[in-house]
Amino acid sequence: MLNVALVMSCALFLLSSVFFIFKSKASILIQGYYFISKDQRELYDELKLSKDYGLILFKYGLILLIGALGYIFISKLALCIAFVILIVYVVKTIVTFRFDKYKVNKS
Repeated sequence: MLNVALVMSCALFLLSSVFFIFKSKASILIQGYYFISKDQRELYDELKLSKDYGLILFKYGLILLIGALGYIFISKLALCIAFVILIVYVVKTIVTFRFDKYKVNKS
């Protein structure tokens, strides 16, 4: 379980760095955003969208990394708690994430 947490946290850090490096070009990787037509995509602030999504993925990786370090230095229970926190945070993100927040007012 420790190896899974470490690999997942590294993968999430790598994916979040893709969002930070490629900025607005990485917004195509966001779930659901790819299926919006190109005309609709022009109405969104892709830079802010990519930054926020990269930050979300970074937080996911950080939760898992802290859980893995807790597993090594404290107890196995720390990793289980980290997985529960991660699941709650992922569900909260999925439920509350809205593209409307990133619309640009073009008049």
